[in-house]
Amino acid sequence: MKNKLVLWLTALCFSAGSFPAFAQGTVNFSNSSDDLSSPPDRLIRWDSYPYSPGQPTPFPVGSPVASNGISGLRAQLYYGSSTASESSLVPVSVAPAMFRSSTSPNAGTWFGGTRTLDGFLPGQTVNLQVRVWDISLASSFEAATALGGFYTGALGESLLFSYTIPTSPFDLQAYNMNNFLAFTMGQPSMIPEPSTISLFICGVGALVFHRIRKQIRARKI
Repeated sequence: MKNKLVLWLTALCFSAGSFPAFAQGTVNFSNSSDDLSSPPDRLIRWDSYPYSPGQPTPFPVGSPVASNGISGLRAQLYYGSSTASESSLVPVSVAPAMFRSSTSPNAGTWFGGTRTLDGFLPGQTVNLQVRVWDISLASSFEAATALGGFYTGALGESLLFSYTIPTSPFDLQAYNMNNFLAFTMGQPSMIPEPSTISLFICGVGALVFHRIRKQIRARKI
């Protein structure tokens, strides 16, 4: 009887301690767990051209091709409802995850631990997205994109992917981002800003107008 009482009290304490965390939606923010190894490919990759979400290149972030700035790379998790668009996603309320060193055999990966999806409960499906930037050049992904052509670091984002919050705290595999796929990051500074394009068009227009005007004057003479 005494042993049963001890077991019952132990179970009660475990339940009381784990309930607050389990009552909220959580996810394992990592692309390097054993069960996430290739295939499918979930490495963040580098491209010397502007990044293209969902189109990974052959160069892992840790390769010599991407040796510059990898120490500053950060990955942040964004989330929203199952019908949320990319523009309506919000970042989790925890600091972004740091990438492993470029000399690590797991370069291109990170382990961020548990992330809480505020406002969502076990059993619900949410849309997730991973966004990556160089924190040594901008404090957030939004700050980096706001710099546009003046931002000289690596930048990238994954495609939206769905995640169903597990209903059992013991099904640890289900907490992984199993639908998350590899994506490419690159230099956004190589993408002309709309204002730059407008100035270029105006410049070309001015040259054309000047040439036409010159030809008209030549004919009058």
